[in-house]
Order: sequence, then C-alpha cells, then structure tokens
Amino acid sequence: MSCISSTMELFNETTDLLLKKGIEVRSPYIPYLQEVDMVEKQHFLAGWWGEQRPLTAAEITHLFSNIQTNHMGTAVITGFAQVAKSKDVRDYFKRGKEISKEQIEVFSKSLHEDDLPAPVTWDAQVQDTTESPFSDKLMLFQISLMTAAGMGNYGTAISASPRRDIAAVYVRLQGEIGLYAEDGLNLLIKHAWLERPPHAADRDQLMK
Repeated sequence: MSCISSTMELFNETTDLLLKKGIEVRSPYIPYLQEVDMVEKQHFLAGWWGEQRPLTAAEITHLFSNIQTNHMGTAVITGFAQVAKSKDVRDYFKRGKEISKEQIEVFSKSLHEDDLPAPVTWDAQVQDTTESPFSDKLMLFQISLMTAAGMGNYGTAISASPRRDIAAVYVRLQGEIGLYAEDGLNLLIKHAWLERPPHAADRDQLMK
C-alpha cells in the first residue's frame, strides 16, 4: 500500500512540475452529461462506413494513454539505440522506434478527427550520448517488458472500444507488436540471455 501511495505522490509532483513548465499536454476535455442518454441503435457500434459517432470517454482515455506510453517507449528506445553495442540489438531498437512512431500517428489521427489534442513527443529530451550505462542484455530485456506491457494495454483498450473500427485498429497493431516481441525473444535466445522460466513437468519425457 505504501508503494502505491508513494508512486501516486511522485506522479502528482511530476505532473505539477510539467504543468508549471508548460510542457504537459492536458488530457482531452469532453462535455458533462446533463441527462442519461440510452443507446438505441446498433449504429453505436459502427465505424467503417457512413457517419461515425464521436469517441466515448473510455475510447479517448485509451487512445490518449497509449499515445503517451508509445512516446515514452520511443524516447527510451532512442536512447538505447544510441548506446547499444551489438548491431543486431541496435537494429532491433531502431525498428521498434519506427513501429512506435507509426502507431502514434494512427492513434493521434483518431483523436484529431474529433478535434481532440494528442500528447507531444519527448524525443528531444534524449541526450546525445553514445556511452551506455547498461548492458545490451538489460536494455533488450527492458524493451521486451515494455513491449509485453503495450500488448496488454491494447488488449484492455479493445474491450473498452465499442466502435468496430477503433477495436480493429488495436487488433491490427497488437499483431504487429506481437511479431516484434517474438523477434526480441529470438534475439535474447540467440545471445543466450533468456533464462528458462519455471514450467510444468514433461510427463511424456518422464515416462520414457
């Protein structure tokens, strides 16, 4: 419980500092509901053809937060790509940066179509150093964890996005990330950096 409280306190202090410096983009505002409005038509789920309904608060929240996490990932992976020693690891990081930037554009487009703001990039804050404070193994493992977390975020967003076109975008991008994550695991295996996790007993092997 104390860890959660201290994390929330640090988050609030960081947000206040960003706002004071004028470099924080506020989350989108939407009008307050004046009365309960029930969904009466299946068109609420539509999204590919004809007139589209505005994004719901939940859809906006997930689009905005997924842009933020991708911006953070882009900044981190940019720094890692500058300092990685192995060429294959460096190339993997550069590819991840391009994937993240493309997905940011997709999410931002959905917000801009409803005249809503999108978070700004943090790439300019990355230092120009080429001296690594971390090993390639640690950096690759960190990116693998961030990639897995991103896939989980997209899965949650799918469940909260009734509009079919928004959900379909998440499914497509999640598949793209899945292939990237698999290539990251292959790199970890190639360099003998992946420890075998605990697993069930191989009964067939034991019975031989």
